Amino acid sequence: MATTASTAATTTKASDDANGAPDPMPRPTFEVVNRNDEEYDLDAAVEDAGAWLRGQLAELPISRDYPHIIDECVRVMQKWKREFPQKVWLRVVKGDRLAKELNESAPVIEKTMKYIAAIEVQSPAERAVIIDLCSGFGYLAMFLSEMLPANKVREIILVDKMWSMFGKQPKPHHINWEHVYGVGDWKYAWPIEMTTRKVDLKDHAAVNQLAMHIFNRWNGPFIVLGIHLCGTLSIKAVEMFNNHPNTQHLILKPCCLPDFSWTYRTDYFPPIGKHKYLIPTKAVCSRGKWKKNKWIGPPRSYLQQKFVAWNDHLCKAIEDDDGNIKKSIEEIKVQTSHFQNLFIFGERARLSKCTMDIATGVQFPTPSGTEAGAWCPTGSGFGTHYGKDSVRPVVKASS
Repeated sequence: MATTASTAATTTKASDDANGAPDPMPRPTFEVVNRNDEEYDLDAAVEDAGAWLRGQLAELPISRDYPHIIDECVRVMQKWKREFPQKVWLRVVKGDRLAKELNESAPVIEKTMKYIAAIEVQSPAERAVIIDLCSGFGYLAMFLSEMLPANKVREIILVDKMWSMFGKQPKPHHINWEHVYGVGDWKYAWPIEMTTRKVDLKDHAAVNQLAMHIFNRWNGPFIVLGIHLCGTLSIKAVEMFNNHPNTQHLILKPCCLPDFSWTYRTDYFPPIGKHKYLIPTKAVCSRGKWKKNKWIGPPRSYLQQKFVAWNDHLCKAIEDDDGNIKKSIEEIKVQTSHFQNLFIFGERARLSKCTMDIATGVQFPTPSGTEAGAWCPTGSGFGTHYGKDSVRPVVKASS
């Protein structure tokens, strides 16, 4: 049964709201690194990675609510400081982005550690795969690689449209991936393998390619993480959980509300899940934008009501699957001056193999040109085409 932000049993991490009038909506940040960066100096505290990190986190909720996570992260940071080349290390600690990411990721790290601890692995083929949606630089995946047991996790996949295509030299506007794949003769030995995939979650064909090459490749269990997802990207995370029956867990933390322009185009977002859940655009979309670091738009109280409704609808959009899926909303105060503190959790009790016809709604393989066009707008797609006179095999969904 779906739960709402107002009626669900709510887990709240205690923290005091900051005084003053904060901006109504925190501005989203994007992790794009200039590959032509010159070396730069940081505060001398960076030389002591552990002390530097504790200092960065001292005033954030994580320092009080997740001290055990901080202890583990300090251990990891000291290891990175010893083993990363200076250029890569400075890129990791540059600015305050690491502290902000880690503060919001702490509840996710803790939940994921519990999920993995509960998994029984009898053979390497039964290890979990973690999908980090809109990963950015990949801080969450980096810490998970160091803190989770490698005998229970096969791989962590960083999904973001700002990665370069695999095998291609990244351009200045791409995320720098030297910390993942290495630079020159140096390559860091991640305890759990990390790989990147360039995927625009709003591109239907790209998402289906993800289903073919990732979800259809392994039996799972998969864990999908979507932290700080802006606008309709949260819907994409819900759809990914719904469409792949070998996904055991979803952790979703929405960020910005969908743009108000959606209300001019349609009364409802496209149906979600087998239960065809409809999210009304006017109930969750909002006007407003940032201009020269200043919020121009509705007041905080108005946006907060919309944000609660947005999370409520996203939770209801997760399929029930005849009682096989549990879903909930929890308030975990990772921000003291903003209201985006709601986390959505989905858990599937019984898993089944993911096939392409289940994940995409299209029978595979498809005849050339017709159904292939429904799967990929260009009419192309790996492994989808059969000639006119070819015998088409029957594809049956596994239970």
